[in-house]
Amino acid sequence: MLISVILPTLNEEESISECIDEVIAGMGFLKKELSTPFEFEIVVVDSSSDRTPEIAREKGARVIRCEKKGYGNAYLEGFKVSKGDIIVMGDADGTYDFKQIPELLKPLLDGEDLVIGSRFMGEIESGAMNFLHRLGNRILTFTLNRLFSLKISDSQSGFRAIKRNALERMNLRTDGMEFASEMIIEAFRKGLKVKEVGIKYRKRKGRSKLRSFKDGWRHLRLMLLYNPHSFLVYPGIILAVFGLMLMTVLYLKGDVEQKSMHSFILGAIAFLAGFNSFLFGMLVSAYSSIHGYSKSALAMKVLDYHSLERELLAGVILIFSGVMAGIYIVQNWIASGYGSLSQMALAVASLVLISAGLMVVYSAFFLSMLLLDRD
Repeated sequence: MLISVILPTLNEEESISECIDEVIAGMGFLKKELSTPFEFEIVVVDSSSDRTPEIAREKGARVIRCEKKGYGNAYLEGFKVSKGDIIVMGDADGTYDFKQIPELLKPLLDGEDLVIGSRFMGEIESGAMNFLHRLGNRILTFTLNRLFSLKISDSQSGFRAIKRNALERMNLRTDGMEFASEMIIEAFRKGLKVKEVGIKYRKRKGRSKLRSFKDGWRHLRLMLLYNPHSFLVYPGIILAVFGLMLMTVLYLKGDVEQKSMHSFILGAIAFLAGFNSFLFGMLVSAYSSIHGYSKSALAMKVLDYHSLERELLAGVILIFSGVMAGIYIVQNWIASGYGSLSQMALAVASLVLISAGLMVVYSAFFLSMLLLDRD
């Protein structure tokens, strides 16, 4: 059995030596506990401009240069060049104690496919994780669990171990920090056995490369690609139905201009916002389905040529209805001698119809371009 330990590095000359020493120590502990013989390799995937690669080579690691910077790119390159039946992943900034490698590998040897070292199930050294990073981690983990029905305590932990045959079943492709979320989503989509174990988390050495808001947005964007319906489609339907019902009820009650104009406009805003969210969600769902992030039967049905023709027709009908309502208002305005405009509710309804129709037409054109991409 061969175990590959992959360490992505970007200017980690202050910590790389100690990390490699800990990996070697951790493997020594593992050999004492296992009856099965094994070998291991340390693969450093480097994008540094300091002495990190030189130090790593001096310590006996295999150093691979990765020209494309990014957390995900480093691991994708490391997976390609490593040879292990089991792969251990960990940051080389001194935050993870690699002497705990045996604790990650034991569940794999007992039948698990992916083991994640959870900092929240273990011990976090004082000052190792500031309030903003702790809060962001909690939010991303909560969102991931809710959207994909998971029970993970630390989705952003970088200390992991995975079997090669499990890794090969995943479709991993993201290049940044969102790679951590992608691996978990892919693992559960492929039905892999995932387990968490408590680990120690220490203060990092050197300058942090984490960009809280930008990296957080990349995680959310990835979740949106995998599950656009929960983010956009369903909330959009709810908001659009609410807005349409509010407008309809108020219009049927009559005398909107005098009694409930502001509420009528609120309904129009709610409808347009919800309808726009729904259409955008369908666009994202179609893109996601074509590129393999999710599987939506509705999205693929929408991408049919005949469905697009019907969508274009619906958009044209909405626009035509809005224009006709506008013409009716203008005719009454002319007939009244160009006085004050009294049909404000109908004018708002006309604006809503035209705007909704344009949204439908534009989305149909964009979907037709995605259809060419699929072909």
